[in-house]
This record gives sequence, structure tokens and C-alpha cells, in this order.
Amino acid sequence: MERNQTIRILLTRWSISLIFILISNFLFLISGIVYGQSFFAMRGFGEEILCPDVHANGLGGVISISRENPSFPISLNRTNFYASLSNNIVFAKENNWERTIYDIRPITIEGKIPLPRKLRVGLKLTEAFNQNFNVYSESIILAGYWAQRHIIGQGGIYRITLNCAKTFLKPDLSLGIDYSYLIGQEIENWIFEIAGEDYITRDTIITNYSAQSLRFGALTNLSFLTLGFHIEDIFPGKIKDQIKSHGTYAETTFMFNLPYAIGFGFSINKFQKTTLFCDFLYKNWKKAKIKDNYVSNFRNSMKYSVGIEHWLTDNHPLRFGLRYYNSYLLDHTNYQIKEYGLTCGSRIPIPKFGSFDYSLELFSRHGRKLTETVVRLNFSLSYEESWKKRTRRWGY
Repeated sequence: MERNQTIRILLTRWSISLIFILISNFLFLISGIVYGQSFFAMRGFGEEILCPDVHANGLGGVISISRENPSFPISLNRTNFYASLSNNIVFAKENNWERTIYDIRPITIEGKIPLPRKLRVGLKLTEAFNQNFNVYSESIILAGYWAQRHIIGQGGIYRITLNCAKTFLKPDLSLGIDYSYLIGQEIENWIFEIAGEDYITRDTIITNYSAQSLRFGALTNLSFLTLGFHIEDIFPGKIKDQIKSHGTYAETTFMFNLPYAIGFGFSINKFQKTTLFCDFLYKNWKKAKIKDNYVSNFRNSMKYSVGIEHWLTDNHPLRFGLRYYNSYLLDHTNYQIKEYGLTCGSRIPIPKFGSFDYSLELFSRHGRKLTETVVRLNFSLSYEESWKKRTRRWGY
């Protein structure tokens, strides 16, 4: 009798969890289509979202010891929901042109549920690439008028991820796997404007993406040292282009291959109330293919992150980090885009609910001529079921 009642309680919790995640994912997709801009996002597959974990962002974007590792956390004692939001102020300059833009958009929504035998499952929706942009070309003379090309893009590529993980060895080791379905759409409008008020022609390109991927992860705690590792392979995907130009319509479908990724990191918790972090991510973008051809203007990308977290009290940490990232993207002069970042963050506990995390990122992106200075404020809300209590922090 008691066993049946326990099963009914678990099924009820899982059903509520699933409904919550599905509703959140729907709202995520709607708002993700509306918001978000970057001047570099019109290149390649757009601006890559490296780390949607707000906690990890405050530490320089450490990925291998964060929610982006399929095996995280080492031990899960209670149901957990997580959602994050990003606010961006971007100042860009190229030659004598200057622009400032602002956007706010959701980044990730996730739920994880513990199961018997130290198993756990999760469902997550994450923004993988941001393809929203709003740029102008140099002025040109067209039919006796000063005109310019105004290009507006909206959309992105998202991951719908199913996660499964298991803890071993009391629980000092966790292994996990993510299966992701990548799906997205971008709508580009190419407008020839006269003096920014009227337009001569308007062309539209609608691009749909779909692909699948597997990501494996491991996380282990060795005394004062925590180690994390993950590797991802993306299977061949499909791109469908629909082009509406000058009253004509054309549709093409072709295949594309995204690169594998590998990352590892560690944290050292040997000092009282202070933890040090180090993380590395590598993606082999030179192996990316579109229409079975290697993309000549892609370059391998690497990200290095270091961070420090100091707990002022048991519930109030301070986080600081540094990040360097050379993007897979080249600018229009074939110069590889580089990014330098400084980060900080903290956490506010919410009694009988969970926690509110926030991080501030200040970084600079550099092309050969175009530069961006970005101030990014990230927020996350984490709910943890209160019928079981956490006994120890792992990783971070």
C-alpha cells in the first residue's frame, strides 16, 4: 500500500514537472523569436551561445563543471527547475559608424528529476545560436539616389535536450548523456532603402535548420579536486532555404555538418571558503561542411576560462572570472573574431524555494574593423523541491 502511494506521488510530481517544462519551452520559443541582436550574428550560423549557465558565467564561463556537462551534478537529491535570462547592451563601432542596441531574451529552461538507483533524467531547451541582427551597408548610388542596403535577421537555432545520468562510487563519479534535437529558423529581409525612409526592393530569405547530436560527460570528485569532461558529436543535418526575390520564389534543400566539440575543466577547493576554476573548450570548425563542401571561412574555435569563488557566508558567494574566446566566425575582411571578457556574479538564496543567481559580463569583440563592447547581465531562477535537503556542494 505504501509502495503504491509512493509511486503515485512520484508520478504526480513527474507529470507536473513535464507540464511545467513544456509550457516554459513554448514561451521560450515565442520570446526567443522576438528578441536578440548582434552585429556579428549575420556571419555563418550566427553568434554561438557558449554557456547558458548563469552561475558558470560569473566564473568566466566554465562549461565542464556546469549544467552544460551532461553528468552535472554529481549527486541530485531532489527535483530541480532552472531558467535563465540574458540582458545585453551592445555598442559597436566601424570606421565612423557607431550604434548602440539593447536586447533581452531567455537562454535556457531545464528540469531534472531524481530516480531510484542514483539515476536522474532531465529535459532542457537552450539557445544554441543567435541569428538576430540589424545592419546597414555602406551608402551606394542607385538610380541617381543615395541608397543603402538594410539587412534585418530574426531567429536562431535551439536545442531540445533529453538528459540521463547516473552516479557511482558513493557518489564520487557521475556519467551522463545528452540527446539533442537542433531546430531553428532564420528570416532575413534585404531592403534597399533611400535615405532610410523608403525602399526600392525587398528580398526575403527563410532558412530552416534541423539536426541531432549526442553529448557524453563525466564528473568526479577527488578530495579537494573536481574534474569534468565532455565531448559532443553532431550528426549531419538539413538546411531548407526559401528565397523570395523580385516576385520570384525558389526553394532548395541541402545537408550540413557541424563540428565535434571537446572540453575539460577542474576546480580546486583546497582553500577555506574559496574555490579556483579552470576550463577549456575546443571545436573543430574547419571540418564543418555545407553541401558536402568544407566552409573555407570557418576557423577552429577555442575558449579559455579561469574563475574564483569565495563564500562570504554559507549562503553568499562572490564570483569573478576571465575569458578568452576566438570565434569560429571571420568578419567580412576574413579576420578571425576574438573576444576578451571579465565576469562577476553572486547568489541570493530564496528560503523554501531555491536560489536567484546573477552575473555581469563585460567583454569586447574584435574584428579587423568592426568592434563590439558588450555589457551582459544574466539572471537565473532555480527551484529545488524541499522534501529532501542538500548535504554537500559538488563541483561548485
